[in-house]
Amino acid sequence: VRVHGLKSGKSLKEMRGHTSYVNGVDWSADGSRLASASSDGSVRVWDAKSCDCLHSFRPPAPTGAELAVNSATFLPNSSDALLVCNRSAEAFVTSLSGDITTRLASGKREGGDFIASMVTAQGGWVHAVAEDGFLYSFDLGKGELGHLLKAHEKDVIGVVSHPHRNLVATWSDDGTLRLWRASAHGD
Repeated sequence: VRVHGLKSGKSLKEMRGHTSYVNGVDWSADGSRLASASSDGSVRVWDAKSCDCLHSFRPPAPTGAELAVNSATFLPNSSDALLVCNRSAEAFVTSLSGDITTRLASGKREGGDFIASMVTAQGGWVHAVAEDGFLYSFDLGKGELGHLLKAHEKDVIGVVSHPHRNLVATWSDDGTLRLWRASAHGD
């Protein structure tokens, strides 16, 4: 993982430890830590100043096999919790050391593996897209699936929510970007 200066373009810091591709990186809200997700099946939490690896863990995989971790995102209301998405039918809220506090499941044995996930800016909802083309919306406070809708017919690539409005965007291999109103949500 490298941190670059925007003006200079120079590499300012480098964090080493993953043994395969890094699929996603997120800053903690206070800027003191980074979380990285890798195809080596691990999540690492880094000190942003010293570049030391503070924590490293592997989220559980249903078959015991090593699964690529697609993302590790700090929860906006806590710099001590992460939303972790590996290519399985569950996304996890974990401590920085990997202890699972919440499991968010698609409920499917086949075709329900999550591709991407994100937490809303207010921290109340987690949205995830899966290989079945569905958008799963979980009420994080209850740890339950709140809404489910078919987002795309072809392979879904990602999901993001608007920082101030109840809008969710999904995009797909079919070249479409779709906006969804999440008006039933409390945040």
